[in-house]
Amino acid sequence: MDIPKLKIILYRICMSVVIIWLLAVAIWEYQIDNYFEAIAFPIFALALIWQTIKSWRKPNWGTVASMTVWIGFASCFSLRRTYNNHQDKLRLAKYGPVLNIKRVKLGIPVIPVNWQAHYYGDDAEWRRKDSTIGHQIKRIFLDSLHRLDWEEDVYNLRRADSSDRYLNIRTYFSKSGSVDSTEYWCEAGMNNKTISRTQADSIFKAEKIQKDY
Repeated sequence: MDIPKLKIILYRICMSVVIIWLLAVAIWEYQIDNYFEAIAFPIFALALIWQTIKSWRKPNWGTVASMTVWIGFASCFSLRRTYNNHQDKLRLAKYGPVLNIKRVKLGIPVIPVNWQAHYYGDDAEWRRKDSTIGHQIKRIFLDSLHRLDWEEDVYNLRRADSSDRYLNIRTYFSKSGSVDSTEYWCEAGMNNKTISRTQADSIFKAEKIQKDY
C-alpha cells in the first residue's frame, strides 16, 4: 500500500475515533444531568462528520490536531466538574438520613429514608414525594469549612382563606455540632409570624400532624 492511501486510512480512523469519543462524552454528560454539554458534543460530532466527508480524499491533519487538543481540554474540565459535584454530594450525604439518630437525640426533625435528595453545591434538600399535609422539606446548609451550619424544615398546613400555610423550623448549629438555637415561624400567604416551640406543638396537634422530633 502506498503512503498517500495509508495516510487517508489513518486520517479516517482518527476522525472516527474522535467522533465516537464525542458521542460517548455526550452520553456521559447526559447521565450526570449536564444537558447543555449533552447537546453541544453531538452537534460538534456532526460538524466533524461533515468535515470528514468534505476531506475524505484530502486529509486535514490540522483539524485532527486542533480537535484532539480541544477534546482533551473539554474532557478534563468536565471530569473535574463532575468530580467536584461528586465530592459535594458526599459531604452533604453525611448530613442526610444517616444523621437521623443524632437528630432524634438533639430533638431535631428527621429525614425519612424514602425522600428524594437534591444537591446544590454547599446546600441540599430532601423532599417528600407527595405534597400532603405534614413534613414536606428538609434543607441543610454547610459553612465555608463544610460543617453543618443550619437546617430548615418545612411543614405543609391546611389552607385557610385561600392561602397556603406552612410551619417552618430552623435549627442553627455550633462549631462543635450541638444545637445553638432554634427558630419557629408560620407562613400564611405573604404573612410571616414568629412562634414558640409550644405554639408549634399546638399547631401540629390541631392539624393532626405527627411530630418527628
